[in-house]
Amino acid sequence: MPARVVATTLAVAVLLTAACGQARAGNTQTLYTVTTGLMQKPGDVPRACSFVPLPLPPIGCGGVPISGLDLHSLPDAQTYRNGVVSAGNHRLVGTWEAGALHLTQPPVPASPTSVTPLPSCGQTAGDTEGPDALPQGRKLMDEEQMILQHGIVMLGFGVCQGVLFVEVAVADKDTVDYLTSRYAPVKVGGWLQPLV
Repeated sequence: MPARVVATTLAVAVLLTAACGQARAGNTQTLYTVTTGLMQKPGDVPRACSFVPLPLPPIGCGGVPISGLDLHSLPDAQTYRNGVVSAGNHRLVGTWEAGALHLTQPPVPASPTSVTPLPSCGQTAGDTEGPDALPQGRKLMDEEQMILQHGIVMLGFGVCQGVLFVEVAVADKDTVDYLTSRYAPVKVGGWLQPLV
């Protein structure tokens, strides 16, 4: 009888280990990181700022929505008279889901020298015309809302090396495939960097 109990216990342990391993493998998501300043305007979610308009007090920033962050909780958070809250440069780590960075770790203060640059493509002298000079550039501008509904956060676009260049929050396979299928020829650069 004890041998049967041992065998049953062993079988249950093997099944649980296999199930846990499958659950872990199925739930793996790519972690992304970016280092930048943070800002939140009243009625909006906090953002990792890819650009900040010049007015003072600030009116908010363009960039990537952040989920799982109370900006007021950061020691360097500052609230302006217009209700905008800002914080200095922080390194953020999280998963990319539904057009937002979902933090998996607390923000870490960072120096200005460690700020993540926006993607670039090595423009040439002939790249002075605007994206509306290209048919796919005009199409992209007409479809910005549809692109956002697809979960793609565009940070900017222009002409680079004679083709449309699109800066996005995350240049994962789905994003690149979607933009390539609609706007080819196109180059896509991602701001948030995958952790390896």
